[in-house]
Order: sequence, then structure tokens, then C-alpha cells
Amino acid sequence: MKKMCSTEIPEFTKRLNDFRALNAEVIGANTDSIYFHNAWIKELGGIDFPIISNYNKTMARNYEILLEDAGIALRAAFIIDPEGKIRYIVVHEPVIGRNVNEILRVLSALQAGGTCPVNWEPGQATL
Repeated sequence: MKKMCSTEIPEFTKRLNDFRALNAEVIGANTDSIYFHNAWIKELGGIDFPIISNYNKTMARNYEILLEDAGIALRAAFIIDPEGKIRYIVVHEPVIGRNVNEILRVLSALQAGGTCPVNWEPGQATL
């Protein structure tokens, strides 16, 4: 059985230029050790963004996404603005992957300069 991250990390890598075109950087984090990260990154053939080892689980606990009993974090994505303010959060159960297209859509909406109505897509008018 594949780990969920082995489907998500390649997609974030593939879409990295889309994030950068929106002046955003991708940073990953999980509760595995740096040794596990190194082996896993090698297995994936490398990645083009940093992954933080949150082995002590402090970050996951602070962001309130830690499943204490299991010792793992929920699947989450955060858009944090240049001032450090969290502008968007999506949290999923461990068995549900994140939608990179939706994260990019929300990032575009935050930069659109207006109110984005339901089902808004980049390039559409704002209110």
C-alpha cells in the first residue's frame, strides 16, 4: 500500500512553478524523522521544495492537527501571507489527499483584489 504522501508530493512538485508564479513557496512538514525523509525523498527521485521534520510533533500540536493517540498529523494545507497571518486552512483525515488545484485556486483568489463569488476561478471577474 502506498503512503498518501507518495501521491501528494509529486503533484506539489509538478505544480511548483504554478505556486511560484503566484509568488508563493511550498514547504512540506510531517512527523517523520529526517532519516526517514532522506530515504523517502530518494525513493521519490528527489523533490524541489523543503520538507520539515516535525519529529517532536510541536508544529502539528501548535497548528492543532496532531492526532495525539496515533502520533501523526492530519493532512493539512495552510496559506500564510508575508506577514505570517494564516489566510487559508484545509484539514483532511489521513486517508484523504489534498487537492492541489483547489489550493492554487484559493491562493489566486486571495490575490485577485476583490471578492470572489462561489465557484470563482482564476481569470473570472470579482464582485
